Amino acid sequence: MGCGSSFPILSSVHKNKIVDSTATSDTSIGKANKLPPINSIEKRGENLEPFTLVCLDKHFDENDPDLRAIIDYICCFNDPDQCEAFLKDINRKTGIFLIVSNQYITNLISHIHELSQIIAIYVYQDEKSKHIEKHWTKRYSKIKGIYFDRETLFEQLLSDVKISLDIYDLIPISVYSRIDAIQTHNHSTDHLRFLFYQLFLQQYCLNSSHNSTNHDFIKFLQKYYHSNRKQYKLIKQFTNEYHSSKDPFSWFQRDCFLRRMLTQSLLTLDIQILFLLRFFIHDMHNYMIEQSTILNQKQTFYTNNSARFNSARSTNDKMFYRGQALANETFLKIKSNIGEMLSMNNFMLASKNRQDCLTNLRENFPKTNLIHRVLFEIKIPWEYSQQKQRPFIDLNRSSSNDNDNEDIYSILFFIGSIFRINTVGFDVNNDCWTIQLTLYDERTNQDFSQVFTFLTNTKTKTTENSTIIANLLRQISPNSAEQFYKYLSKENNESSLKLECYRGLGLCSYLKNDYDQALTYFEKALHLKPTDKLIKSSLHNSLGLVYARQDQTDQALIHFNKALENSSLPLHSACIHHNLALIYSKQEQYEEELEHYEQALEIRTRQLPAQHLQMASLHNNIGIAYSDMRDYNNSLSNLKTALEIRLKLLSDTHIDVARSYANIGTVYSKTQEFRMALDYFNKAHLLLEKQTQMPEQDIEQLKNNIKIVNDKLRRKTC
Repeated sequence: MGCGSSFPILSSVHKNKIVDSTATSDTSIGKANKLPPINSIEKRGENLEPFTLVCLDKHFDENDPDLRAIIDYICCFNDPDQCEAFLKDINRKTGIFLIVSNQYITNLISHIHELSQIIAIYVYQDEKSKHIEKHWTKRYSKIKGIYFDRETLFEQLLSDVKISLDIYDLIPISVYSRIDAIQTHNHSTDHLRFLFYQLFLQQYCLNSSHNSTNHDFIKFLQKYYHSNRKQYKLIKQFTNEYHSSKDPFSWFQRDCFLRRMLTQSLLTLDIQILFLLRFFIHDMHNYMIEQSTILNQKQTFYTNNSARFNSARSTNDKMFYRGQALANETFLKIKSNIGEMLSMNNFMLASKNRQDCLTNLRENFPKTNLIHRVLFEIKIPWEYSQQKQRPFIDLNRSSSNDNDNEDIYSILFFIGSIFRINTVGFDVNNDCWTIQLTLYDERTNQDFSQVFTFLTNTKTKTTENSTIIANLLRQISPNSAEQFYKYLSKENNESSLKLECYRGLGLCSYLKNDYDQALTYFEKALHLKPTDKLIKSSLHNSLGLVYARQDQTDQALIHFNKALENSSLPLHSACIHHNLALIYSKQEQYEEELEHYEQALEIRTRQLPAQHLQMASLHNNIGIAYSDMRDYNNSLSNLKTALEIRLKLLSDTHIDVARSYANIGTVYSKTQEFRMALDYFNKAHLLLEKQTQMPEQDIEQLKNNIKIVNDKLRRKTC
């Protein structure tokens, strides 16, 4: 199928994929094959903490109690190639501390030093082996030193881990961009992450009645840390003291399982752990509100008894600072969204002292091409009124703080605190980037009113709102959404919720290419006999999607037609017509294909503006259908319309622009207008070479088309 055997159209260009009006592309990353270490890590399962210790040295093993007291998850290797493959696994979602023997470091260091996941490297020097010159290690900023005894190495490792918990890139930052939120062609899910974190906190941590127990969490901890003596002892202490102390922050401060698990679950959206930790988030919120209330009462007392104090404080903004390492991807996201909002999706510590933050950052984190040193300058407007939903407190003025020595980081912001991005600039004197933020107060700002109206209307825990959160999560991470849907289904026997959960689970399986499982879930949903015709239509459309993926075109047609019979929304009907057209294209029934495309175009013309990417997609596919029918004039007309729309709405280097050029070139080659074909093919080739994730086979196919056209031109001139 395509535009002729001599000039095949790019496989990924030919037609848009069959679509579901509610499904989105899979953003999860599959696990790469891992090379086994000396002692297989499979027995430990997934790492639930943010750090991994990797050892490439015979003097260390992963059951070492002293090492596990510092970092619980340890992977030991005796083969440098296997170790390097493990370190380069891009799907690894933890920061890595590396202990490496001096006999391996010289060959390994240049290959792994710039990896963003590697935080620090420790060279262990065996007294019997040849010593490494110390000046050599200065070339590599992540090398902390050369160590001749375990105790000194362990002391440095422990210190670095504690510092990293505060200033390494461990806070998931979500940017809410108003442009991303309205652009359907944009693959960014960051605005969805922003909404998910806010709604999860509201519905399941702050407003939920199921936060009072930590019994399930303790059982989980005992199983996970059963062989870690230090953590097991702390778990026992936590079990005996947590509720009686009524001071959750003292446990947050400790370098133990609680903060580490919370950090990793927020980074990876581990729904199982997040649900287990709701009690702690709830207790921390109450603690911070209580401390904030006490502090405000004290401040009111001083204000009423000191006119001078009142005059000095009433119009002064507060400034706090936070120095941290920041991944290049996150940094660029912030830099390109000045004026938009971001949320810090973990408890965030900040300081009153700018210079202390800069010194701490400079001394402890080297910058690389993939990691930036960043100083957040956080302004709290003087008129900002403390919110009960997203509080912040001064720990040094807290009534429960018995520490006489003020810590560098004394300001604590609650999970999900929202800020406006003001400026991003490079500080030459301090060799770091400065990002200026203002704590956002939706009660005094209206520019994001639609966002906060949505959050307010959705914060109550209802069946509908629960599925809204799950559906948001599905577009971010199908694996996490699968956990969420299963939780909802288990906790609630309401048939309408069960149906939505089965449908959601089916879509998650579909996004993960597990089509048999997807069919099972969609059939389960249909067996619940939905009364809403639109839901019924959506389920049949989803079944059609799966059968289409399995190349069972007859079954796909049956379900797409049933979906069309039950559809009542125009754009949903247009989506189904689009899917039917693609099935008929597979069957090479081009007249039926064209008929459904034109029906979809008629509907979308009434519902959407002419300059819309869905209109471009339809004109593109109609153009290819005409080409299959050898009506090249209509084909070129539609393909050029698609190109015009894409050039207006997308950057001129966008991959869809390249695909439009390639498709037009293919039609010109069929009409034997080879110079025109070559011109469009060359434009496409230039753009495709700029793509970072373009399949090699598509580039090769385009090169082959160019070669064929050049051969035709040469023969024509001979």
